[in-house]
Amino acid sequence: MLLPLPPARIQALSLEHHLAVETIASGHGNVDLLVCLLKAVYTAWYLRAETPAGEDIRPFQRAEAGLERCIARAERGETWAMFDADKTAIEEVLVLHDRQLATAPAHRFLTALDNLNRFAVEGLKSPIPPLPAPPP
Repeated sequence: MLLPLPPARIQALSLEHHLAVETIASGHGNVDLLVCLLKAVYTAWYLRAETPAGEDIRPFQRAEAGLERCIARAERGETWAMFDADKTAIEEVLVLHDRQLATAPAHRFLTALDNLNRFAVEGLKSPIPPLPAPPP
């Protein structure tokens, strides 16, 4: 539990996440792929260390906002797709998450998954603070 996940598991998770973003970005997404990305972004959020003063949380905010835009388009019956800027924001968090998976002890990963499950089951408000509203 003190070592990172096995390399094969890390590679499988990373491949699943990166394929999901590429598939959605190419206009062939579905709810399962979107859930995969939501799980990756929130697990990355929960895996990060306590936020030191001044740590930039904007990558998480941008990734979550991009996924929310993708959900909104799908709910309106539009194609499951994402804008390039949203794809870039999500990929930034996925690269961070790849590093987390390679270095975080397995017990921290399991704790992050517990937090994710509690968030999903209890319908809690997003743990990621929203992006500030743009100035008028």
